[in-house]
Amino acid sequence: MTDVLQIRQEKRDTLDIVYFSGRLDTNTSLEADETLKRLIASGGLRIILNLGNLDYISSSGLRVIITALRNVKKMHGDLKLACMKPAVREIFQLTGFNRLFSVYDTEDAAIQSFSYVNLDENEQRIMDAVVSTLDIEEERQRAERNLQLSENMYRAIFENTGTAMAIVEDDLTINLANTEFARMVGYKNEEFTEVFSLLSFVVRDDLAMVTEFHDQARKDTEDHPKHFEFRLKDRGGNVKNVYVILDMIEKTPRRVYSLLDITELRKIEEDLQHELIRNEEFFILTAHELRTPLQPVVGYLQLVLEDPDSFGLNADGKAILEKCLQNIDHVRESIEHIIKLSGPGYGPEQILPRFKPQYRLISPRQLLISYIMIIRCSSDIAVDIQVRDDLKINTDSEYFFLIIQSLMVTAIRYSTSPAKIEFSYYDDEINHYFTLRNGSAVIAQEILPNLFRPYHVGNESKLLRKSGFIGLSLPVAKQMAEKLQGDITVTSTPETGTLFTLVLPKSSAPE
Repeated sequence: MTDVLQIRQEKRDTLDIVYFSGRLDTNTSLEADETLKRLIASGGLRIILNLGNLDYISSSGLRVIITALRNVKKMHGDLKLACMKPAVREIFQLTGFNRLFSVYDTEDAAIQSFSYVNLDENEQRIMDAVVSTLDIEEERQRAERNLQLSENMYRAIFENTGTAMAIVEDDLTINLANTEFARMVGYKNEEFTEVFSLLSFVVRDDLAMVTEFHDQARKDTEDHPKHFEFRLKDRGGNVKNVYVILDMIEKTPRRVYSLLDITELRKIEEDLQHELIRNEEFFILTAHELRTPLQPVVGYLQLVLEDPDSFGLNADGKAILEKCLQNIDHVRESIEHIIKLSGPGYGPEQILPRFKPQYRLISPRQLLISYIMIIRCSSDIAVDIQVRDDLKINTDSEYFFLIIQSLMVTAIRYSTSPAKIEFSYYDDEINHYFTLRNGSAVIAQEILPNLFRPYHVGNESKLLRKSGFIGLSLPVAKQMAEKLQGDITVTSTPETGTLFTLVLPKSSAPE
């Protein structure tokens, strides 16, 4: 038995005999169909199909033969079948198609019985209906095969991405999950058959956030973040930090969740943050210990130099003391330089994102809302966003996000409880202006001029106070604003609190 179709033709007087050998199915029916159409088109109207070596015929093969019969009879010819094997004859009988053909046991019998036969109107209708039915059946089978192939392919991709993935319904029910997802939540793949809600694996404090992002995904706006983080609780109660990429499945209410376990990364970041805090404290204490011995020396020298005569100081002595004071100033400058270089990255210019701003239209209000959800402010800090829903600006969303984060952290650092932080917006013909006001935060006037200097330390009497140390957050934010051709300014008074203003140009991205 062969899986291919072999076709041979012979001419005997006015008869055309076509020999089919092998299988006449979906894979081979096109060749058979083209052979018979060419034969009929060339004037072959008295055809015998010798099926003595045909092992199998499918619905696609039946359609080819019936179509040929219909076409040849329209031209007052005829097509007869001969020498069918029992298995092939049984298929014709089961389908009832044997009644449409003249079927002979031998080729000679078919040759001797040949005559011209016209196709009457009733036979024409029957033939058309049969061919249409076979066409529909063949198309259905082809669609089923293609659907099965597509399903198998996508299941293989879904299962072997190496990432935990789940398809989630609109009501947050998990429709399908791969092995990695089942492993992440503490189940074996074969156990993950009952109906689960995604929320059953979310830590209680993060339920509202996950629900919000799930609902927002349906809006499918370009500027809405499609990734976020939440804390996942597995079957054994273990809590994991997961990073999520979320998107809709087109033309369905379902979402695809791709999850990455970043628990170890967050632990490393936390350890690194603790180490940075220890380093910062060390730098402050070092500066304090280095400067403190110099303070009384500077004070005594200034006292003597202000009234040298009272201390019996001549010109040479005064010159020597002035030289000492200058040297002390050089030591103080060296200490400042050492503290600056001891910080991570040697300053803000080295730790800025190493990519050019990517300009596109964004919705500032949506980004602000996303940030507030992520930081999960404490209950004694209220945030009021007075920015229009329809506002769109052309800028880099990541830079904008990080700038707002830096301003927010600084405003919270200097605030007293309870605090209310207000975001607002206004513009003119040239610029956008975003303001962040915290009425309970007051920054000392002597700190304001140095607020954007990296690792600035206030006067020595306040070295160990939190407000005396600035760090790198604001200097980096200002550098980012400048990369966007903008700026950040700040004012602070006891009456009005602290006001940060982020200025961004309305013009398109620079070349």
